Amino acid sequence: MSQYRRILLIADPAMKRTPAFERAVWLARTCGAALHIALFDRNSVIKGAALIDRDAAVEARRIWMLEREHWLRVETATLQAGGVVVTSEVVWARPVADDILNVAADQQADLVVKDVHLEGVLQRVLLTPLDWQLLRQCAVPLMLVNSLGHALPRRIVAAVDASHDYKAGDLNDRVIQEALRLAIPCDAELHLIYAFSGPQQLIDPNGAGVGSIGQLERILLPTHQKNFAAIADAHSVPADRRHFLRGTPVQVISDFARRQHSDVIVIGSVRHNFIDRLILGTTAEALLDKAPCNLLAVKP
Repeated sequence: MSQYRRILLIADPAMKRTPAFERAVWLARTCGAALHIALFDRNSVIKGAALIDRDAAVEARRIWMLEREHWLRVETATLQAGGVVVTSEVVWARPVADDILNVAADQQADLVVKDVHLEGVLQRVLLTPLDWQLLRQCAVPLMLVNSLGHALPRRIVAAVDASHDYKAGDLNDRVIQEALRLAIPCDAELHLIYAFSGPQQLIDPNGAGVGSIGQLERILLPTHQKNFAAIADAHSVPADRRHFLRGTPVQVISDFARRQHSDVIVIGSVRHNFIDRLILGTTAEALLDKAPCNLLAVKP
């Protein structure tokens, strides 16, 4: 399994070293990956001033960009002195998903790292529209980092879906492969988890009940357990790191990660239709709002 080769860090516009900055640097150094730091920002006052005095606005923008480029030069010089292969750029843009995805494609990044912020006494994640867009659209693994946890992960949880038969190369495989890709160079523990939520209802096509929830659960449970075992066996996950739990996925996974003092949850993220996104969101999105640690979202 290949290690990370090129990591894209989305730098904080406030020009400071954040948890995502530290995580990206540690991963680049540990994996021997090249690091590209991109700072996306735009000054709305300067942009508006161009309507009044274009030349003055151009000069103000030049100075504004130089300040950010200088900060990045200082940071990259420090990293290069420590043996990290690093490049950087400042992009005059309010970061939108397309801007970041374009840079990720240009850099051929195999990991994108970005901060998310915590708010309130309960330290819940404060998500921006950009976070939601990236979670849905970023084709390469996306690591969303909060202020909790260690610079290098020590315990990683890979959340899989055992509701269907195991197939090599499916999203479950991708989730575990990316979890291992992160765990191996960091010498971190990898735990595999599945949350069996059971049937919510059972009806026939005519709308009439055809069996109790309890009956259906007794039918489905062994199948899901068998599927989970097949997934774990395919990746030689030790028995003491396999966790087949029962309950609502978001609650079960977040509670488990909290009890285990996990640093990263790795989970699959798939596109849904418009109504699903509008009303239901996805497990990955809901988990990000509740997770006590960082999230690594993986696409098929």
